[in-house]
Amino acid sequence: MRTSLKYLLSALFLLIAIVGFAQSSKGNSFFTQKDAKNWVYILNDKSLNPADVFKMKDGLLQISGASSGYLRTKKSYSNFELNVEWRWTKVLGNSGVLVHIQAKDTIWPVCYQVQQRADAAGDIICMNGLWAKECTDSVKFTVKKLQTSNEKPLGEWNSMKVISKNKTLKVWINGVLQNSITGLTASKGFIGFQNEGKPLEFRNLQITPSVIIKQSKPFYNRTVVKEVAIQINRLNETKSSDSYREDYIICANGIK
Repeated sequence: MRTSLKYLLSALFLLIAIVGFAQSSKGNSFFTQKDAKNWVYILNDKSLNPADVFKMKDGLLQISGASSGYLRTKKSYSNFELNVEWRWTKVLGNSGVLVHIQAKDTIWPVCYQVQQRADAAGDIICMNGLWAKECTDSVKFTVKKLQTSNEKPLGEWNSMKVISKNKTLKVWINGVLQNSITGLTASKGFIGFQNEGKPLEFRNLQITPSVIIKQSKPFYNRTVVKEVAIQINRLNETKSSDSYREDYIICANGIK
């Protein structure tokens, strides 16, 4: 009996650990001076110092607008949720969040670009050979946003959420679902932020990898919770081991 209960407890502890991992991963420390070394910098004007174009401090990325190019993560991502805020600081301009960037770095990389161009934030461009089922424009390779533009005025912060999952992308701008594409021909790559000639800022970047568990039957359901509750009552009614009783209580309290 106790052997089966140990397996039950192990399954519940695993669930709690997974949830805890998903929550704690949101606390990534991006755009700090220490984080600057974790990025690759691509600039059209090779005479420029990347540190002068892409400045990171205290969670804020300032892009000067000099030259054109982008910075990208050294780490590759597949299934993830990305949240970030941006604003134009002097004039409205053009930029984009680049996802699933492929290995060869060029000024215009192979990737999917989530547009941040003024009045077009939320469009998705299939760049340099990547494709999606919704990308039917064979000239601009652009999937237009679903709703009218909902960007904020110059100087105010906008929010973007991008979810990459199983060869799909969904994009929210300021809380509104603006795009959804499927059948991606690349579903893993680097993440980057564009510099296209106008100064802008990014902050509060969070990249949360998705936790995907493949299993034939779920190990966590109402029956499991009920069984734990029953065992807690039984242990309280008997003089069983205090350590077992504490384990059950910990598991029960960890279930939200």
